[in-house]
Amino acid sequence: MNIAIDIDDTLTNSFEYFQSFVAEFFGVGLDEVRSRGISYVNLPEEWLPREIEFCKAYFDKYVIDTPFKQDAAEAVTKLHADGHRIVILTARSSMFYADPYKTTREELANGGIVYDKLICTLDKASAMRAEKIDVLIDDLPKHCRAAQDMGICALLFDSKGNRDDEGLRRVKDWKQALEAVAAIASERVRCDRTR
Repeated sequence: MNIAIDIDDTLTNSFEYFQSFVAEFFGVGLDEVRSRGISYVNLPEEWLPREIEFCKAYFDKYVIDTPFKQDAAEAVTKLHADGHRIVILTARSSMFYADPYKTTREELANGGIVYDKLICTLDKASAMRAEKIDVLIDDLPKHCRAAQDMGICALLFDSKGNRDDEGLRRVKDWKQALEAVAAIASERVRCDRTR
């Protein structure tokens, strides 16, 4: 199968990692950022006008050191060894990075992530269609719903930014993600195909 895997809060623990940078940039206390559950992915409306400025100031500099989730590298290596084609599909662009591909390749190397192709784009739906993706693993419900609308099996990776979202198949860790992909691959779990 062709498996697309997101990075931030899917392979990595980006939410917590970036909270201190958010607090620093926006001039608020880290305790306030944590108590309000704020990070790079869900900035308050009043901070959004400075979002791109924040991204440009921090992403290229700090993304490469984002900590990876437990078992992420081992799980992706197993999927690859099992014969699946791994496409790392991340919503990164030159709007937020000086060079999204360079930064992302360094980050993936630091995390020991094996993959066949890296795609940095804000239009994940078009990339999934072009790459004939069978399974998407992502932490953002909007990307999972877009995948489902195209008949692609979607696994919503549990994160602090999506805990209240329902109606999608959710995995809480990479062990569950491997089990879910195995079930899909063996057709114990079927996905509607519209393509």
